[in-house]
Amino acid sequence: MIRYFINIITGAWSLIIGLMVTLKNTLRRAVTIQYPTQKLPMTERFRGLVDLRVEKCIKCYQCVKICPTGCLAITHSETPEKKKELVTFKYNMELCCFCGFCDQVCPTQAIYMSKIYEIATYGHEKLHIDLLNPEKYREWLNPTVK
Repeated sequence: MIRYFINIITGAWSLIIGLMVTLKNTLRRAVTIQYPTQKLPMTERFRGLVDLRVEKCIKCYQCVKICPTGCLAITHSETPEKKKELVTFKYNMELCCFCGFCDQVCPTQAIYMSKIYEIATYGHEKLHIDLLNPEKYREWLNPTVK
């Protein structure tokens, strides 16, 4: 019989504590945002898609060598003046694990991790990106709600 009343008192006390938490959070400012239309800025250390500053690249292949998944591929040609010229710089987003090793190892900071995070797509063909193309991330920069 005493156990019965102890259970009632314990249940009532837990209800009061729950209502106090609810009341306290009701009076606070909302922390949610309306996601598709409002977006929070990404933190400085966020690692999004790989991007390239073509003019800074010295064709050292360090990013290709250190990549654990092999998602980067570079080809170059030499000009008659013995200068290296980029022919292709491919990025396979499907394989990328967003580790940031390529960003860390680049001696000239030519390759970096962008802040793009909305990278959903309907097909695999959009996941193979040519980093030399200036329009490469245009569809992901300003996504629209459908």
